[in-house]
Amino acid sequence: MNLDKRDELINLFDKYKGFLTQSQRQTLHLYLIEDLSFTEIAEILATTRQAIYDSIKKAENKLNKVESLVD
Repeated sequence: MNLDKRDELINLFDKYKGFLTQSQRQTLHLYLIEDLSFTEIAEILATTRQAIYDSIKKAENKLNKVESLVD
């Protein structure tokens, strides 16, 4: 993920994290704010890299959808 996209996602996360599930908030926080890798997050949350990837993608899509509805 390039820096511009990451910054945009951090801004969306800050504004709309209330629309995410607790799991999605936790995963995105670890990924964006703590700057951990999928593997590191998977180890912390005792799950798979694929589950982390899926959670982050779903959260990202939800944040983008909320942003498009608010505009």
